[in-house]
Amino acid sequence: MLRKSKRKPRKQSQAGFTLLEAAFALVVNTMVLLLMMGGMEVIRTVNIQMEKTQDAEWHLFLIQLEHELEDELLVQKTSTTIRTKSKNPADPAVYTYEFRINKVLRYKNGVGYHPMLMHVKALNYEVTNEGISIQATLSDNQTRRAHLILPKAPV
Repeated sequence: MLRKSKRKPRKQSQAGFTLLEAAFALVVNTMVLLLMMGGMEVIRTVNIQMEKTQDAEWHLFLIQLEHELEDELLVQKTSTTIRTKSKNPADPAVYTYEFRINKVLRYKNGVGYHPMLMHVKALNYEVTNEGISIQATLSDNQTRRAHLILPKAPV
């Protein structure tokens, strides 16, 4: 007795990926990774350039401050402010160097201001026997220090 089976032949399962779909997914993933690596390289380059720019701004600030303090005497100091007066008796101006709103500002007689240094996160002045020590943290999170010699005003 031979029986014929009336079973239907099974169709091939469509579950899973074809080789073409897998290759396409691999190409897309590779492109995404390459774009991410390129983006990270750009970010690294920008950070290096920003650090160089902030180093230049810091040194320019120090040169300008040193030049201006040559003709001034220290009068008063707080942790974020220093006040000086001109050595020239004909110029009774009082100058204030103040850290405010992420900037170091210079005031003459308490009015008007001149931005001396931008993008400052923290700044601290400290008076020593010889002059002023300045410690600043700029927006690149690098702490910079300087020491300027400044004579004190006679009391």
